[in-house]
Amino acid sequence: MSDAPRSPANRLGIDYRHPPARRWSGPIVDAHCHITNCAPLSTFFEAADLYGMSRFVTMSPLPDVEPLRRTYGDRLIFNAVPSFRDLRATDEFRGEWMRDLTTFRSLGAPLCKFWMAPRMRGEHGVTVDGAWARPVVDHALDLGFEFMIHVSDPVEWFAPGARYADAARYGTRDAQYDQLEWLLEYARPRRVIAAHMAGSVHDPDFIAELMRRHDNLWIDTSATKWIARGVALAPDRVCELIIRHADRVLFGSDLVVRAQFTDFDHYASRYWAHQMMWESDYRGESPIDDPDGPQPPRLAGLTLPQETLRQIYVDNARRWGFID
Repeated sequence: MSDAPRSPANRLGIDYRHPPARRWSGPIVDAHCHITNCAPLSTFFEAADLYGMSRFVTMSPLPDVEPLRRTYGDRLIFNAVPSFRDLRATDEFRGEWMRDLTTFRSLGAPLCKFWMAPRMRGEHGVTVDGAWARPVVDHALDLGFEFMIHVSDPVEWFAPGARYADAARYGTRDAQYDQLEWLLEYARPRRVIAAHMAGSVHDPDFIAELMRRHDNLWIDTSATKWIARGVALAPDRVCELIIRHADRVLFGSDLVVRAQFTDFDHYASRYWAHQMMWESDYRGESPIDDPDGPQPPRLAGLTLPQETLRQIYVDNARRWGFID
């Protein structure tokens, strides 16, 4: 522990500059992060290097791609995204999105992301299987992209009184998955990564059934607080899921590198938590504040086998072409 002031990223006072001993000694590919060309970049890379990250698949704004590439070269692979937070369900925005996909592809991006959280349905009436988005999917297929999709959100957000309690507006939690299954069939045989452990880390059996039915479905481990909360609920079942489907799981942090995140602990805490989840037998409090879950927040280590770690950290990224 350190004497540093406690923060939401370090409620236990851990000295993140001295990582725990790793069970995995090879390179690690972070297949899900959001890197922008901003001042804290050096702080992020300091933390990432310390925790063994060798390469990153990043959802970066298109104007940032060339500046980032000039500085970091082939350490970065780009996942093609529009500005989803600025989305407007208009022909103009859709046209811009399709042109951006063409540009991203010319710059070597191998996959594109559709952020289809319930807010898209509730605020814009947009789902990936709907008429407005279908031409974008078709264009991505024509360009040769594979896919990532964010469906649903934490189960806590659908509870009575929570942000998605209005099912008439946002749809039920179960209804979020119709569009995922549509994309898996429509894009077949292209691979589809369902981000954040398919949005259902709290229900490993549901994820396992999806993966049984769709051999082109992959998942990633991104969204640290969300994943840690779900793993702590059912560590043995999550461990079984990952081991059984280790050939279709990618490691990802979901770290967001933006100007407002200047603190080393913000970045290092996420990599520390993932290391403890996948490589250790730690059972105790999480150092990261999590207002969505039980208090104090919990963290459960799964002590994944070396072969599984090798698959999710490196081998599967190689199968995607993210690393040589």
